[in-house]
Amino acid sequence: MVDPAVLRRFSAGATRYEAHAHAQRLSAVDLLAYTGASLGPAPDGGIVDTGGEPAPKRGIVDTGGEPAPNRGIVDASGEPAPKRGRAFKILEPGCGTGLYTRMLLDAFRGASVLGVDISEAMVRVAKRGIDDPRARFAVADAEEIATGSYDIVTSNAAFQWFLFLPRTLARMASLLAGGGLLTFSFFGPETYAELDAALRASVLRRGANDGARVAAAAFHSREEISDALSAAFPRWDVAERRYRQEFPTLADLLRSIRYTGTRGGRAGESWSPGKLARVEEAYREREGGIKATYQVFLCRGVIPGGGTG
Repeated sequence: MVDPAVLRRFSAGATRYEAHAHAQRLSAVDLLAYTGASLGPAPDGGIVDTGGEPAPKRGIVDTGGEPAPNRGIVDASGEPAPKRGRAFKILEPGCGTGLYTRMLLDAFRGASVLGVDISEAMVRVAKRGIDDPRARFAVADAEEIATGSYDIVTSNAAFQWFLFLPRTLARMASLLAGGGLLTFSFFGPETYAELDAALRASVLRRGANDGARVAAAAFHSREEISDALSAAFPRWDVAERRYRQEFPTLADLLRSIRYTGTRGGRAGESWSPGKLARVEEAYREREGGIKATYQVFLCRGVIPGGGTG
């Protein structure tokens, strides 16, 4: 179940989402490489599992910095996202407008993809943008999917919206065949840390302290995600990415937040011209511009068993 306010915001901005989805696009590229690295080069074409240690002590090499394929998670095939022809059955919870779906279809040429999203408006946009018989879409609550068997469950920039993460991860594990793989990207609580600091500085400057924080500060921490993964999967790992973007004005940043739903402000928070000016002033004093950091976790869980497919 997704917060109804989040659903309304995503649905209202569906047609504008991808124009503002800078961090989501970068995380999709990284997630695809992360997924591809987990699938090869096992002799049977199955999932490479290198043990229970967090990266970089195991098979996934995380060097940080730039988005894949220029760094980070290395696929031994040499391809940033392997053009695999195997007939994987892929479930994509929170498919949104199909941004990541298109990447999956291109990378996994023999696969079928079922994209699920609770927003009918988002699914309409995805269907308009994808004319491929391998792709199907359904309007449904991804947290309530209870049937089906998949080789891969993968989701970009959606799991932070789920209200019952431990239960959802256990449910996703139950949908995977033996040797199956779950991968997902997840915005962390340090997303929009600069806006958070500027908002608090602006409030304190006026001698107030109303507990103002960006809503992203309430996203799950790495530790909370790790606990939920370890309860659902015997083999798992979490890697971290930081993406940075600069905006001409605070209003431009807030517009991007509005259409991507990444939650820079509190639910129902209003921005008067005076407040906008005060926060922008504090922002520029602290950062030298309107800069935004996105903290993204790349997460993986593996179900032991035979190779996928």
